[in-house]
Amino acid sequence: MTLAVFLGPSLPLDEARRLLPDATYLPPARQADLVSLLDDPPAAIGLVDGEFHQSRSVWHKEILLALERGVHVFGAASMGALRAAELERYGMIGVGAVFEQYASGRLTDDDEVALRYSRDDGCYVPLSEPMVNIRATLAAAREAGLPRDLCGLAEREAKRLYYPDRCRRAVVDRLRAMDVAGVHVLDAFWRDSAVDVKAADARLLLTTLKEFAADPPPPRRHDEETFRTAGLDTLDDRERRVRGANREIPLADIADAAQLWHPDAAASNAAALDRGLVLVLSELLHVKPTETQIEQEIGRWRVRHGHTDDASFESWLRRNHLSEGEFHLLAADAARRRLLWRWLLNARHVERSTRLVLDKLRWDDEYETWAHAAAETADGEPLIEELADVDPADLVREQGLMVDTDIATWAEEAGFNSPEHLLLALTRKVKHL
Repeated sequence: MTLAVFLGPSLPLDEARRLLPDATYLPPARQADLVSLLDDPPAAIGLVDGEFHQSRSVWHKEILLALERGVHVFGAASMGALRAAELERYGMIGVGAVFEQYASGRLTDDDEVALRYSRDDGCYVPLSEPMVNIRATLAAAREAGLPRDLCGLAEREAKRLYYPDRCRRAVVDRLRAMDVAGVHVLDAFWRDSAVDVKAADARLLLTTLKEFAADPPPPRRHDEETFRTAGLDTLDDRERRVRGANREIPLADIADAAQLWHPDAAASNAAALDRGLVLVLSELLHVKPTETQIEQEIGRWRVRHGHTDDASFESWLRRNHLSEGEFHLLAADAARRRLLWRWLLNARHVERSTRLVLDKLRWDDEYETWAHAAAETADGEPLIEELADVDPADLVREQGLMVDTDIATWAEEAGFNSPEHLLLALTRKVKHL
């Protein structure tokens, strides 16, 4: 079972590995980090730490995507507690005291769990104290008999500080500047008996994940599909990172490389945009392929690209960072496009696609080449009666043409308006090879 844990300054990594040795530990989560795990999703994700001001924070929608795809997502201590409280009703599981305070509404501000830290030789070094820890320490001080007024004032002064500046020394200095009695006692208690509620919650999350792994439930069901927005599509289509050449790169980097350095970049980009326009048209016309048509499209693709073997196809999916479900969506798009092609050919029943093909050849400056080739094969065309016993499939095989479906369907889609038309065209080519 695979477990992924986003962990930073809340708990030392060495301690985390002792508690849960089999997990994959990742740095504090940023936007696109969770969605980047979903190509090969873990059974569960533990979200402890996440970045705030350093980069864009992990987004609610990507957590919902993980839940939608059957991943169990746990949160605690820091960013994880905050997101779990916000997404509990959608299935994210919150753990620990900080989560409970956010879920109950006793805490509402993001800065309650924020702190400033540095990273030294792979270790996270806190440079400030999170407000939840300060509150817990001051609550312990009250329980130990320190004046309630003093502890309450210290709590208010700590909250007034900008979160990167919060620490024992800063709060004590403010109290001393106010000439408050008993500060030295509070200072000593805080120094010797500070409470780290975030660390305690992080430990609880790791223990919870260990119990989860020991007796794993089935992949979670998420019956409500995540509502797609332009922002989510951008995250999933551009910012999601995949592994390429032994390192992770955003999907947008792959597209950028192809748009610049593909051997036929202009044509490739134009074809991609044309495909997008066809799909827009299919939506406007409510073109909906049947499941049979989608499966036929999958079969044709696998024949065309040499992946009729299941192992070969599954390997291709992994290398192309696609799930079977995502490939099914691609096939559905291709089926919609093919239905539109057939509609167009039927609407142009007599002229078929001739003008469309010739205009493309002219625009691509290839017309003269093909006009010359056609002229060279024009002499000595057989009578149609002479072809009565000729099987078009035999001619197709002799020519080495790629046919991914039955001959009749292939011929119709290629723009031939009758079997005789196809036979004559094939015979001309075969005769002059």
